[in-house]
Amino acid sequence: MTKTRLLIVEDEWIIADSLSSMEEWEERCIEVAGIAHNGYEAIRYLEAEPIELVISDIRMPDMDGLQLLQFIYEEMPNTQVIMISGYEEFDYARIALKYGAKGYILKPIDTDELLATVDRLLGQRNLETGAEANAETIQTVVPQTYHKEIVHKAIQYIQDYLHTPLSLSEVAKTAHLTAHYFGQIFKSESGQLFNSYLTQVRMEKACELLKHSGLKIYEICEKVGYVDPKYFSKVFQKQFGMTPNEYRQKM
Repeated sequence: MTKTRLLIVEDEWIIADSLSSMEEWEERCIEVAGIAHNGYEAIRYLEAEPIELVISDIRMPDMDGLQLLQFIYEEMPNTQVIMISGYEEFDYARIALKYGAKGYILKPIDTDELLATVDRLLGQRNLETGAEANAETIQTVVPQTYHKEIVHKAIQYIQDYLHTPLSLSEVAKTAHLTAHYFGQIFKSESGQLFNSYLTQVRMEKACELLKHSGLKIYEICEKVGYVDPKYFSKVFQKQFGMTPNEYRQKM
């Protein structure tokens, strides 16, 4: 399988060294072509040999990552770029998207998030080039497999701990992801926001208990992860247009 050549552009040597020495690159048939410490150095690499993937910091001396991104966008459209930044600023993200960045990763870098973004790009590249891959490689590089597994485990965790006051942040931690990124994956794979899905599962379980058990309302409330019976009744009524007691009587 042809290797994907990766250029790391980062002026902080600790981060650059950490990124370049990740064992996961070899698993994905990625070869680290080099490390550049600013945009000018990166351009020299890009002009000297084919580079398919660039991971670049935004803030760097002399020529920053956004200037480099613009150069690649205009001169080397087949090179894909993932930006990393210590600044969660809308203007940076907007400019990065304008010039075709394929990912925007915040520092401290979540390696799972970075690798998921890389996997997505590799999967797209394989589809676009019609590259053939064996089953083991597909499991490694196609991001859908990775994302589906995350959501599958999250749904199982919800089922196992439905009786507790679950939150997006808590479930994201079980997947070793940031809450924001986990929420994006969950929405993409399930078609629902995490909190909407959680409420739906809780309400379905509450209906089952109302129909098939003699538990009191406050006991059902506890079994589906709510600590306040009044709030539970309010959510239930919003969902079904009737209180839990009215639902039980109707059923």
